[in-house]
Parts: sequence; structure tokens; C-alpha cells
Amino acid sequence: MRKFVLKSMIAVTLLTGVTETITYINNPTIEAKTLSKKKVKKVNKALKKALKEDQGFATGKLDENGNPTDNGTPNSKYDYATYVNSLTYQSSGAVKVQMNDKLTSLNTAQMDEIAHNVQGLVDSTLMIEEVITPEDTTKGVYLNFYYGKRAIGHSKLSDHKEFKWYTN
Repeated sequence: MRKFVLKSMIAVTLLTGVTETITYINNPTIEAKTLSKKKVKKVNKALKKALKEDQGFATGKLDENGNPTDNGTPNSKYDYATYVNSLTYQSSGAVKVQMNDKLTSLNTAQMDEIAHNVQGLVDSTLMIEEVITPEDTTKGVYLNFYYGKRAIGHSKLSDHKEFKWYTN
């Protein structure tokens, strides 16, 4: 694909005499990042670990250093994680967020708050795993939300940190 773009840009430059277009060859606007199956597996393992850790903080099963404890204090800052069953990085670059039945008592404002926290967890984990750059976190990763097999919402295309919920 990159060779085709390069050849096309050179052809356009030769035909039109416009040399400005050459600057686009070095800075492509959008390039999909394809990860190997091994890398996707590693990323999903990291997402699972990060979610489990936040769930541990939320329930008081982990202390502030991430060590298991029997008599810890639940940290409400991480309560959002108790609404999520799993996070799965998909080959499209989106992350599937599998919610649990606790979400049935939430309104859209509360769902947005949970989604923003999930977005933060996903962004930081994917950045640590070198799937995205710090600059990519300003837009966020596209999230798809499910309850069982039913899609219940997703990130908006124009801004991945805004969400659309499917309400009845």
C-alpha cells in the first residue's frame, strides 16, 4: 500500500508539477496497525490483568500496592470495574467491553462515567503494550459495549471518548 501511495504521489507530482504533495509521503495520514496473533494475545492478557487489578481495588481484595489482602478497604474510585466482565482487543483495533448484569440499574449518565473509566484503563494498557502512542490517547480507542450477546453501545466515530447507548 505504501509503495502504491508513493508511486501515485510521484506520478501526480510529475504530471501537475506540484512538489508540495511529496511531504505527504513521509507522513501518511492514516495507517492501520496490524498486530500479530501473538501480540493480540499479549495485549488481551494485559487488559485482563489490568481489569482484574482494578476490580481488586474496587472490592478491597487488593491493597494500595496491588497485594492481596483479606481485610482491605474497597476503593470507590475503581467501582466502574465491577460492572465489566471482560475486555478484548479486536483485530480491527477496537476493544470489546463485556458488561455484567449490574449495569441494568444504571442511567446513561452513569454508563458514560463507567465508559470513560474503561476508556482510561484501555488507553493506558494499550499505551504500555505499545499498541498506541500517548498522542493516540487524546482521541481514545474505539469501544464496543455488550451485555451478553446484545450490543448496548459504542464509542462515537467522531470522538471515541463520547458514547452512543442503545436504549429502549
